[in-house]
Amino acid sequence: MNESPLSAYLHIPFCERKCVYCDFYSIENLSLREEFVELLTREIDMKLAAYPQLAGRMLHTIFFGGGTPSLLTPHELERIVAKLSAHFTIADDCEFTMECNPGTVTLEKLRGYRVLGVNRLSFGVQSFDADELKFLGRIHDADQAREAVRLAREAGFDNVSIDLIFSLPGQKEALLQNTLDEAIALETDHISAYNLIVEHGTPLYRLVQLNKVIELDPERSAELFSIVQQRLAEAGFEQYEISNYAKSPGTRAKHNLVYWDGFKDYVSFGPSAHEFVAGERAWNVSSLEQYGRMIREGKLPRINREVLSMEERRTEVLYLQLRSTGLRIAEFNSVFGEDLLLNPEVTFLIEDGMLRHENGLLRLTERGYRFCDGIVTRLMPSEVSYVLQ
Repeated sequence: MNESPLSAYLHIPFCERKCVYCDFYSIENLSLREEFVELLTREIDMKLAAYPQLAGRMLHTIFFGGGTPSLLTPHELERIVAKLSAHFTIADDCEFTMECNPGTVTLEKLRGYRVLGVNRLSFGVQSFDADELKFLGRIHDADQAREAVRLAREAGFDNVSIDLIFSLPGQKEALLQNTLDEAIALETDHISAYNLIVEHGTPLYRLVQLNKVIELDPERSAELFSIVQQRLAEAGFEQYEISNYAKSPGTRAKHNLVYWDGFKDYVSFGPSAHEFVAGERAWNVSSLEQYGRMIREGKLPRINREVLSMEERRTEVLYLQLRSTGLRIAEFNSVFGEDLLLNPEVTFLIEDGMLRHENGLLRLTERGYRFCDGIVTRLMPSEVSYVLQ
């Protein structure tokens, strides 16, 4: 049996209302939820039949994302968890995360999730300002966000995260500072703070194209990013990834660290879900209708799969590990046959205060996090090779 760690992602494609900025696949027809749960459990059966090498592997993290997974009832979640348990071994210390919209939870529902093994909640708060929440299309208000965190604690959750979004059009420093102060006051264990990105195909993208919304310029966004970094650091949060801050190493998002590793396996289920197993990446169709049709026909709902070339893997590992806890130099050198520390670009970036080399890791500095994409671009392959002798 393969004893290496495995993670599982399950995509729940339902929202009460689609947010203006979101490009994740979701639909607003909640009447299809019960049928979807049946399809999802069938997909799990089908995938394990097609890939028996996955059977019995131990899940170290489970993540229900969306969409809005907290639209599931505990009974619906129980059916899915039972199916996972039938095919996999769930580690005793498995990190089991459920994404939640503050406007969709009750104490009874949260207690039901906790009984089923969910031990980490991630609330999509985004802002504590009424106008910003309205602009983003959120269905909750600031009071519901505060109450959701309180209910989570009452339900027995000791690992709670909240998501925030900054660099909204026209955002003032005072509004951002207030949102950060409100978030800190909730005393959660983890905060994700994302720079608003205008994704192609979203309602926000169309508003920008029509000049009805004006994006912040990159320089202003960088200034707001710096405010986020400084305020959360003052409150005792460690930045361990571009957008993620934890109160302690133990409250880092273990599931997301798997994504940012570049070498670890994760299996996925649900429409639009992506996975990476044994060096192969694959992803499902982004349509619940097509997803259901394929499963009913006895076909896995995949739309594509690929195996990356070594050059593509090099770039991906560089980006993923650098944006997080650091690039493991010895492993990188071993896999790609290249000594990064001999690369003059690395030397320059260290001297410029963008990177630091410590404990076998090449890591971004606080300032380096703000320029991660540009740093990775500078470390792309060139005509000069630094091959190990």
